[in-house]
Amino acid sequence: MSKRSEALANRLEQAVEEFAKTIESCTDAQWRAVCNAEGWTVGQTAQHVAGQFPLEMEYVTAVAEGNPMPSYSWDDVNSKNEARAEKNASTTRSDVLKELRARAASTSTYIRALSDEQLDRTAALALADGAIVSTQQVIESGILIEHVTGHLESIRAGAGTVAAVA
Repeated sequence: MSKRSEALANRLEQAVEEFAKTIESCTDAQWRAVCNAEGWTVGQTAQHVAGQFPLEMEYVTAVAEGNPMPSYSWDDVNSKNEARAEKNASTTRSDVLKELRARAASTSTYIRALSDEQLDRTAALALADGAIVSTQQVIESGILIEHVTGHLESIRAGAGTVAAVA
């Protein structure tokens, strides 16, 4: 384990814990509020974050291990996201939290095991118009850590709208 991989895993765990605390504190009305950025309820958005780890790990492991990057287009990703949001329209906080914590734990374990060489390995990211990105950038960017924090901001805005009206 490198100091960088430990720091990245810690940042992911902190982001997930903050996300989880926000979900735990939602009222039923807040859980059903719509997040404007996604057009999904807070519950659907939270489940999206919890459920997205396997897809995100396809990118992280591909670049870290020097394998071909996934060839998903934005249409593919958006289609998967919409289908999952529809399927999970009535998801519960406890189910989301269980999935979130389990998937984040396995992801953090993987990240902690990465060497500096693996963190520095690069590949072209089709979802970013072929930009060359390192494993560390994939972990930090909108694919992993910023994915959690970005949706957290949206959830807080959606839940806050209900709190302001109530």
